[in-house]
Amino acid sequence: MPGLLSDTERLRRVFELELKQECANRVVEGGLDRMFIQMQEDGLLEIGGPLRQRVRMLPPGGYRALQPEQRRSWLEGTLRALAVPTSAPAREPVPLRKPAASRGTPARTAKPRPRAVPSRDAGVASDPEPAHHGPNLSLDAPVSRLPGVGKAAEAKFEKLGVRTAGDAVFLFPRRFNDFTDMRRIAELAPSSMPQTVVGNIFSVREMRFGRRVKGAEALVTDGSGTLRVAWFNMPYVVRQLEEGTRVVFSGKVRSFRGRLQMENPEFEPVDDEAANAGRLVPVYPATQGLSQRTLRRAVKTAVDALADSVVDAVPEWLRDRERLPRLAPAVRALHFPNSFGEAEEARRRLALGEFLAIQAAVLTRRAEWQQGEDAPSLALGPRLGPFLDSLPFRLTTTQRECLDDILEDIQGPAPMLRLLQGDVGSGKTVVAFGAMLAAVHSGMQAVLMAPTEILADQHYRSFAKLLGGGEVHALDGVFMPSWLGRPLRVLLLTGSLTPAQKAQIRADVAHGGADIIIGTHALLEDDVAIPRLAMAVVDEQHRFGVMQRVKLRQKGLNPHLLVMTATPIPRTLALTVYGDLEVSTISEMPPGRKPVKTVWVQPHEREEAYDVIRERLDAGEQAFVICPLVEESESLDVRSAEEEFERLRAGPLKRYRLELLHGRMPGRVKDDVMERFGRHEADVLVSTSVIEVGIDVPNATVIVIEGAERFGLSQLHQFRGRVGRSAKQSYCLLFSTEDDPGPDARERLEAMVDTTDGFKLAEVDLAMRGEGEAWGRVQSGANSMLRVAKLTDRDILMQARHLAAEVLAIDPKLQKSEHRALAVAVKPFLEKATEAN
Repeated sequence: MPGLLSDTERLRRVFELELKQECANRVVEGGLDRMFIQMQEDGLLEIGGPLRQRVRMLPPGGYRALQPEQRRSWLEGTLRALAVPTSAPAREPVPLRKPAASRGTPARTAKPRPRAVPSRDAGVASDPEPAHHGPNLSLDAPVSRLPGVGKAAEAKFEKLGVRTAGDAVFLFPRRFNDFTDMRRIAELAPSSMPQTVVGNIFSVREMRFGRRVKGAEALVTDGSGTLRVAWFNMPYVVRQLEEGTRVVFSGKVRSFRGRLQMENPEFEPVDDEAANAGRLVPVYPATQGLSQRTLRRAVKTAVDALADSVVDAVPEWLRDRERLPRLAPAVRALHFPNSFGEAEEARRRLALGEFLAIQAAVLTRRAEWQQGEDAPSLALGPRLGPFLDSLPFRLTTTQRECLDDILEDIQGPAPMLRLLQGDVGSGKTVVAFGAMLAAVHSGMQAVLMAPTEILADQHYRSFAKLLGGGEVHALDGVFMPSWLGRPLRVLLLTGSLTPAQKAQIRADVAHGGADIIIGTHALLEDDVAIPRLAMAVVDEQHRFGVMQRVKLRQKGLNPHLLVMTATPIPRTLALTVYGDLEVSTISEMPPGRKPVKTVWVQPHEREEAYDVIRERLDAGEQAFVICPLVEESESLDVRSAEEEFERLRAGPLKRYRLELLHGRMPGRVKDDVMERFGRHEADVLVSTSVIEVGIDVPNATVIVIEGAERFGLSQLHQFRGRVGRSAKQSYCLLFSTEDDPGPDARERLEAMVDTTDGFKLAEVDLAMRGEGEAWGRVQSGANSMLRVAKLTDRDILMQARHLAAEVLAIDPKLQKSEHRALAVAVKPFLEKATEAN
């Protein structure tokens, strides 16, 4: 595979790790689709190559649109295509796409061939019945001791993380089929809450929804009426349903073109025994060839025999004092509840134990960071007032509060460990700069690490502006701000420098010839010595973990650490994944800025949108146009930056000056393009996602996002943050390729239109994408180990944090016998955090 040989090992690890993590799409930042887009930009999807062919097999919604089983099938097929063996058991591939139908018409399906109807326990029915189960079970007994679990089923249970009978006890339902409140089709009404019906499949076929979105459609009847059921971006559902079968569907219902439609519902063949019982029936995480009936039978046996043997992480003295229910009844109730209320109460009891273990772990990490040698005592002292007076603006109330918190922390002796978060454009950089100046004023060094060269360069430019217009010698980075009372040398260390330039900067830093060093994570390399490092600022904290902190500590004098993010993090998520950091939040925007007006522009509304763009350009303002790819791609059906650049300058925007920017350009060329745009030598910048962060052009008031439905909510909000940086009214135009891009994309775009508040959007994203993927913040490993707790459980989390602090205050090492179970529960979180970094 010419062009991919150097990346084979990386791809193998990525795909195999994705398999091990149950295809959760969390292995790489932004998901596998983001990686494929980047590879396409970098020219690594070789035409005719096996990876390109496999990417072309993905549906229009990409890898993230697939269900877990479809993801696994695609990954295994890709590893085979790349001639890389996988340790996962082979299985028959599940097709991801069907032959394309003509635009706007359903795909033609062949006449069904007669075939045998599989039993409910297809794939496991032939397994021999285990000889022992029930009262003789132990928590560490192999899962094969459970009824219906022979060798074939044992391998399938292992894919669910269930190797022992004890694991089966903690395989909790992901939802319930509600046979106590079944609706007939005639009784359905539009609602944002899921509704459940049982019906016979009258017909099922593959469909096209609009020009690009493929999916499946079924007509279901129960004698009272007929219901249209639609699955967007999931054409493979056709293979999982058969006309005439009786199926239970659970999903949201809405009115579409005058008739009711259920969208992307969960479904499974009806278990008549469960349905006739008229109760809540658990639906467990599943894998191919393992039926719900088999899962229910095995799990119930394990729960009945072992629930009383499960050890509670909540110490008994704490449980009695807080009057908490015992663990065993809660375990039973969460598997087989009498009502949804009982299931929720049981879940909350179990969630408290999970959060208690996580909070004990993160508070232990914080204590470990702050123990040992004292940190340097830093202060701005009499220079604080002159520094603030030199700024071209007044700090907002919350900016000043955050700066005061930081300056108090860094007085010592414990090293600061603080997270500074704020919405796009809220002014985090000036707060961080104040902390770094305190180090310089105290005779120490400070560093600022950014995730990309573009962002590092932007920080350098921002610092030059914040130095109050003081004289700067560009060649040696020496600034002369009058209010500081001494020269200040700031150096920029990036990968685009020549080896000789890098060597000179490293030497200057090592011998004290630099006060502030700005760069990427290359600053952490062993050959970079920063002997008087006392303050480190890290941008985009999710890329900076526990092991990186250890490296940083080894470089300096037990330095203080401030990590920043422009991506607002819900407080519960921050306390779960970053619970060892104190959190400061800039919750207001600089005065005089107007909220960005955001509009979802559908295909038939484009011309009207171009009128708005031309109006703003004629007023002397500037615009961004964002495209997902550099060049046209057969494998990813979206507009490319190069294609759009040529189209715009020959068509709707031909009267204006356009520039093109993308990640494949050499660094100097990218800098030249941005400098010309910043000097208003260009009116429109057509770019890929390279401008997501680090670009500050106050005169730009319009941003167009092509294929907006393909971007996540966080990334869309970051793009929008490129405008609205002055007192002028700004606009964000979300261009979609379809009138109706599907329910998930529709919800994201509507959320963008509804609010510009990044914290509200963070909560929406958390609710939409679930606990594992929200904002990509899973590097600490905590999220992936949550079985029942949710990041929306704020009250439970805060209770657990207070209880964990109380326990650690009397037993910091959890060595007392009454805390042994909690210590065991904490250990995996500490190990997972270290491994993830």
